[in-house]
Amino acid sequence: MSGQPSLWWIDWRLYRGAVVRETIGRFIFFCLLGFALLSLLLSGGANRFLAERYAITAVLRADVPSSEADGLARKVASLPPVRSAAYRDPEKAWKEFLLAYPGLDSPRDAGGNPMPGYIEIRIRPDRLTRADVGLVVSALRSVPLVEQVLSGEEWFPRQLRAGRIVSWVCRGIFGAFLACFFLVGRLQERARAVALAGDFAFLAERGVPAGRLAFFRAAAAAVSGFLLAAAGTAAGGGALFLFIRKFPFLEAAIGPPSDLLLPRTVAAAVLFSLGSALLCAAASLLGWRAARSGRK
Repeated sequence: MSGQPSLWWIDWRLYRGAVVRETIGRFIFFCLLGFALLSLLLSGGANRFLAERYAITAVLRADVPSSEADGLARKVASLPPVRSAAYRDPEKAWKEFLLAYPGLDSPRDAGGNPMPGYIEIRIRPDRLTRADVGLVVSALRSVPLVEQVLSGEEWFPRQLRAGRIVSWVCRGIFGAFLACFFLVGRLQERARAVALAGDFAFLAERGVPAGRLAFFRAAAAAVSGFLLAAAGTAAGGGALFLFIRKFPFLEAAIGPPSDLLLPRTVAAAVLFSLGSALLCAAASLLGWRAARSGRK
């Protein structure tokens, strides 16, 4: 080296081959992390899967007119935890019963429709908690038109607890992979700092402080980490979009592809990219310090 080069991207100029290999590897890893992150965000762990299968049933009294039942369904749908509320009149309820239990039409032949009308309430995945379900159930039980509210009180708490465990396990696995990325990045940064020790000593002899050199290397690592994380998350999101489109049944567990473009999803991806930039900067500084300590 000669002269006083800019300290930005100095590793690229001095050790280009290793930087290219590490960059490709980190981009692939960020693609996988982005795919996992967006899947976790959209699914809420196990919440969306549970929300697709859980419903509150408000059984109406026999003499409730359809107009009042529809009005009640609209009021229930306006509650914050509720995703949808659909009214089934007695005739539709009877047809659904026959589809579930074919051949049991003798009660209808004996005269009258034995099935009452009801309202089926679905809860939003992000509001599937005991408190929010209790809020909806309490509101329904206070309505005179409602005969009975079925909310799975015997088994729902156990199912919800199991769902929370699954969600925490998924978050733990994601965190473990992120920690592995940080450790591998730190080892890569240390190995590169050791390999470039002679060049750094050359710069130190010409008045470049070690702290200044470490700062610029960490800043460059942060910028590249942010760009790689953003690009990898975008690529992972594109792969997830195509994956859900190809296998529509996955929407029940992960969510619709359109949710990838929601502001909260984009904001989470940006925060993940910023966090990755900080991890890359920290890995650079720790690798630099470890390399210098090893030489002393």
